[in-house]
Amino acid sequence: MQTHPLVFHTSPDQVMAWRDGAPVTVRAFLADVTRVAAALPAGGHVFNVCRDRYRFTVGLCAALVSGRISLLPSTQTPETVRQLASFAPDAFCLHDAPDCAIDLPRFAYPEARQEADAHAPFVVPQIDASRVAAYVFTSGSTGAPVPHGKTWGVLVAGVRASAERHGLLAAPDCTIVGTVPPQHMYGFEVTVLLPLIGGFAFSNRLPFYPVDIRDELEAVPHPRVLVTSPIHLRALLATDHALPPAELVLSATAPLSEKLALEAEARLKAPLVEIYGSTETGQIA
Repeated sequence: MQTHPLVFHTSPDQVMAWRDGAPVTVRAFLADVTRVAAALPAGGHVFNVCRDRYRFTVGLCAALVSGRISLLPSTQTPETVRQLASFAPDAFCLHDAPDCAIDLPRFAYPEARQEADAHAPFVVPQIDASRVAAYVFTSGSTGAPVPHGKTWGVLVAGVRASAERHGLLAAPDCTIVGTVPPQHMYGFEVTVLLPLIGGFAFSNRLPFYPVDIRDELEAVPHPRVLVTSPIHLRALLATDHALPPAELVLSATAPLSEKLALEAEARLKAPLVEIYGSTETGQIA
């Protein structure tokens, strides 16, 4: 049986995430994964709607190590939830919002009450490459949303190829800042899986407005990668404020004009790469 590690970081003391400006080590992250995996309720499918990227990622990994499958539809409408319940009757909703009203059995993300034991044995879980890690769903614009199972092996191969193509494997200390949600296929691959499988760090926040994006870039160290979309770039560049430089900018979800791309590269002092992909395939060009 072929396996791949849950995280590809080389040291338990390496920074795995920046959570509201504070570093989280790989050891602490894996302790959270173990803790949440043990607390998850019965049910083989997890509808992970956590807004905080750190909680989402812990929830994804907790599902993986406990033999559950994550469900990642493109929307959270009542009709989508109804279709999820029909597709996976044992599904429950993992959330981090006090006002969550999704019509599935709900489980609130449990925050830790104590620090991870720095003297505990450090073990990185190994995941069967053939295991389905998640079902992603098409938007349903041409009919009912269609589920596509993504195995851990396929996800690892695709993300490692992407990291190598972008030259990121030579920058293992980079931090990913994303303006796109982790539930979207683009955000899932680049702001969640890329840090896990590339051995990088990620920011937990989901900045939306230009001032939030600037603040989040400034809150994490170099080298940093901004993962965004044309609509966010357009709003960001419409301001006159100086922008924190990045080492790389990635854009997807909509066509990007040459004018906007050139301005973004000049203002952020970084090369910009436009990604093309789909729910069915992930990033392909």
